[in-house]
Amino acid sequence: MMKKKISILVILTWIIGILFISGCGVSSGKEKSPCEGKWIAVSAQMMGMSVEIEETFGGAFEFEVKKGGKVSVLIGEDTGKGKWTAEEDQFTLTIEGEDMVGVLGENTISFDDMLGMGVKIIFAKEGTEAMNPDLYLTEEESQVLGQWMSESVEELLGDGPQTSMDGVEDIHDALRLEFKNDRSVAVAYKGQEIGTFPWSAALGYCTIETEDPSFTITINEDETLDVTYSTEKDYYTFHCIRNSMEEEK
Repeated sequence: MMKKKISILVILTWIIGILFISGCGVSSGKEKSPCEGKWIAVSAQMMGMSVEIEETFGGAFEFEVKKGGKVSVLIGEDTGKGKWTAEEDQFTLTIEGEDMVGVLGENTISFDDMLGMGVKIIFAKEGTEAMNPDLYLTEEESQVLGQWMSESVEELLGDGPQTSMDGVEDIHDALRLEFKNDRSVAVAYKGQEIGTFPWSAALGYCTIETEDPSFTITINEDETLDVTYSTEKDYYTFHCIRNSMEEEK
């Protein structure tokens, strides 16, 4: 009988331990919840397209989970306090009386409709591998990430694609693009760097946020890009391929 009681006690202890590891749970007494610590917004998406967190919220978006169900919040330049609870894989954050329910992952918390704005926000726990921005690129963003170079060029009223262009010895130098995971793209035209600009990708297109020159980019199924480059004087369409030699270095 005594052995049976001991076995049951061991099993119960094991189950409680597993439950504690798999979920956060509000801390009580000296026990520290796995949820405690600082959580930083690392990804924001609206209608399947990534949006800049700082532009959307006027700055960084983060919160710190504390003991006793308390939380401090920073949104842009605004600070506030709230509450939190966690049960199994659900994390509830309450700010100014509004409940937002997120899904707990491995060092992440995802909210599908943060603050009722229709924006999906993913928070990563500070100091963990979940802070890596590469983990949150959309499929189309991953597709354009890296270095590209022009393979041919076509004028607006020209005779079709050409593999030569005035002002460059090598057609590959006519247009070069380097899309980075911080959502910036470095642009070089006719061998000259013209700037680094924000970029985004969705619905088969990529947008570079600059008006002069202006870019329209189509993401092709054959893993190439068609890039329209236009200024007041010029209008070209470049067919671009990956610069595999540079990426292998």
